[in-house]
Amino acid sequence: MMVPKATVKNCTLPTARLRVGRAGWSGVGMSVAGLGWPVEGRPAISFPRASRSRKLDQWVARGARRPWRRVCRCRRFVLMKKSVGFCAFVSAALCTACGPPPQEFASGTAIENVAVVDVAAGSVTEGRTVVVQGRRIAAVVSPDDLSLGDAVERIDAGGGYLIPGLWDMHVHELSPGFEPALRVYIANGVTGVRDMWGGLDVSREAQQAIAAGERVGPRSIVAGNITDGANAWWPGSVIADTPERGRFVVDSLADAGAGFVKVYSALEADAFAAIAERAAARGIDVAGHVPFTVTAGEASEAGMRSMTHMFGVVEACSSNDAEVRALRAEWMADRAEGGGFTDPFFNPDLYRAIVDAADDDACRELLAQLAGNGTWLTPTLTVLSSMASLHRLREEDDPRLQYMPQPIVASWQVRMPQMAADTPENIEARERFFDRQLAVTGMAAAAGVGILAGTDTPNPFVYPGFSLHDELELLVRAGLSSRDALAAATTAPAEFLGATDSLGTVAAGMLADLVLLEANPFDDIGNTRRIALVVANGRFFARPELDALLEEVRSERAGG
Repeated sequence: MMVPKATVKNCTLPTARLRVGRAGWSGVGMSVAGLGWPVEGRPAISFPRASRSRKLDQWVARGARRPWRRVCRCRRFVLMKKSVGFCAFVSAALCTACGPPPQEFASGTAIENVAVVDVAAGSVTEGRTVVVQGRRIAAVVSPDDLSLGDAVERIDAGGGYLIPGLWDMHVHELSPGFEPALRVYIANGVTGVRDMWGGLDVSREAQQAIAAGERVGPRSIVAGNITDGANAWWPGSVIADTPERGRFVVDSLADAGAGFVKVYSALEADAFAAIAERAAARGIDVAGHVPFTVTAGEASEAGMRSMTHMFGVVEACSSNDAEVRALRAEWMADRAEGGGFTDPFFNPDLYRAIVDAADDDACRELLAQLAGNGTWLTPTLTVLSSMASLHRLREEDDPRLQYMPQPIVASWQVRMPQMAADTPENIEARERFFDRQLAVTGMAAAAGVGILAGTDTPNPFVYPGFSLHDELELLVRAGLSSRDALAAATTAPAEFLGATDSLGTVAAGMLADLVLLEANPFDDIGNTRRIALVVANGRFFARPELDALLEEVRSERAGG
């Protein structure tokens, strides 16, 4: 196409009056339709006389000798290297005209009329179409940039909000008798979990069945058995009571395909150091409890990648950290030797001592160290809140109980020894300690420490899937914004797992793990509960199908 030298002034469109600089419209075959504007139903565009009395037919003749060059920019249209300013209406039309051709899809599923939530940027882009093919997102574009074949399934999102699939970064996914949890996760938009203690063979079988479409459930990364010291808290823990044994355990877990090493509270300092060193050499993370024999700062320096429950962190935010850790280690040893039982984790007397010695200056120093070392926190505020409120939760008839296996619910009603005397003073101590845990979580986020959303289900009154939404609300209560809380379950897990090329973003090329919400989660984090659709590894579950999953679990529980 050719460009004349003549200049058109005051090119008049039905919606705007424009000033056009020194370039011109080329003539042969040039039409409004050629710029991407529809012709039918539009008033004709009038071209006033050109300057210097040149007529439009003269432009065509002279312009035939010049080549047409177009370069699109946001608000510029370049003709023969001379920039011509246009109004926003024409600029958009011209950029459409010289942009790439529409993407064509003959198959897949298109989620139309959807607002795409960019969690990292804290922004929402409305009016998008998201195309899923197989297990990946194929396109996230304006509908004008798409051509969909008849075989493409089309879903009208009704202006809903599409977020990445949610992750619960602290679960016990395949605890005995807990298989129904897999479906309940999906029904709540949880498409990924980090299993902090689960059989590797059982988990591998479950993941293969999920990938094959034979079972419904989230993708997962699994630790295998807990690694603890000689005074191990849980039966079935792998004992690493020497540095040599610690290195052997790491090698064994890595060779078996464990995603990381879950460490626990009774590890001795030298064994923990050996575990951290060997794990780094094998390229797997160390996560879990900060052992009582080291400080949170020392664990971070050793390379511990993530710390759970704020154990060791809240204590280090007080001036009596050393005394508290020594007491806890002593109580663990007494229990292992068959002596008296004193709970080192949930103890009202310790709670009072820690809160009374709170030291925010020491806390800020520790949190800066964690942030600098890239040590992440999984506060698990849901289980901490539950432990603070057991006296109340046991009396409530929570509707979520109907989705929990009866043996697990029965175990929740067994009173822990430290809860036998629920005096007003002890209840107050638990509540004050939880308030401190909330405060330190907020301080950690403000200091730049990475926060991961996790629940520790199925601990008492912590429900698979459902409680992840409780966790997000508690993170907001701790001081995080709704965006930051949502990030803790989406972009942060992707970053932590080194999977930002596949997870945590609604973008082309990402794994198709998606949740469609009825309302904007940035406005209210509680809107993550308002789920209209879940896509798990490319498999679509509309609201009726999600309800059917829950009904299956409820019926199985009632029949069992």
